[in-house]
Amino acid sequence: MTRSPAAPRSRGQLDLAHSTAHWIKAAHRALQQSLQARLEPYGIKLSHWHCLRYLWEEDGLTQRELSRRVDVKESTLVAVIREMETLGLIRRIRDQQDQRKYMVSLTPRARRITRQLLPVASTVNRLGTAGFTRAEIELYRALTRRVIANLEAGGEPDTGTAAEPAD
Repeated sequence: MTRSPAAPRSRGQLDLAHSTAHWIKAAHRALQQSLQARLEPYGIKLSHWHCLRYLWEEDGLTQRELSRRVDVKESTLVAVIREMETLGLIRRIRDQQDQRKYMVSLTPRARRITRQLLPVASTVNRLGTAGFTRAEIELYRALTRRVIANLEAGGEPDTGTAAEPAD
């Protein structure tokens, strides 16, 4: 079946080829898929990886704080934590000051696997930026941080400098 050529876009229609949000999402998806494929041989899911990364930086977070940092609902995180407990990666310990809270702590196995998994993530980052100069990588990071800051600040764009419609 032959596709007919796309009809010309009227002003206001989205052109994905020029959509910042589209390209950020596509890059994110490609990075995540590449990382997941490389984590599978270790029996680690992407959801586990995100938790491990924050716990490697600061062990003993409450479930609520870990949920906030990973940016998933607490109810979603509970299932991930159960899987990670079953795999022997974490353990939950009641908070001594507040018995309603659980602290999430890494097990010795999770600490050991760090040495194997961090190079995996570095490989994915290097693949994603292959052919970039150091200056281009720093510029990409700076511009991405600026996109995030702009969106977190809210407000309205300066219509004189807006490069494209949002999608």
